[in-house]
Amino acid sequence: MTRISFVLAALATLASGCGSKKEADKAAGGGAAAVVKLPKLGLALDAPGEVTVGDAIAGEGHMLQGSEIGALNVEAAKAPQTLDEAKEDAKMYSPKQVKAEPLADGWLMTFENKGAAGTNYWVDVRRTIDGKLFKCGTTGSDAGQAAAVVAACKSLRKG
Repeated sequence: MTRISFVLAALATLASGCGSKKEADKAAGGGAAAVVKLPKLGLALDAPGEVTVGDAIAGEGHMLQGSEIGALNVEAAKAPQTLDEAKEDAKMYSPKQVKAEPLADGWLMTFENKGAAGTNYWVDVRRTIDGKLFKCGTTGSDAGQAAAVVAACKSLRKG
């Protein structure tokens, strides 16, 4: 499952200039967060910088892109997953610096691994909002972007 997230994040980076239907939600520069609406999901989150909202590559949801968050995916989860199951799935990537945090309505897990291009930073979040299960996360090569994605995923709410 996390392998798919990595592939989707890579494809998102390549597809960013493809001109599909996207709406821009501009925020103040310098790391200030602004509300970003996710209309297909009826959600919103806070994200820093200028963010472009587009359709998810796979699944029902959105891909958000911006210099401060990289490529962030938010979509309806097809099946529930426990934090222990997520940790087990992550083992195939030889994770380092694994951090797991239970949330009031789900969980959050981050870890690092080494790939051919260097260090990868993984963010995987599951949230139940208004009775529906959502997943939010990314796989990228920048620790600062991963931290911004953690904050954005934690801010996910009905919107």
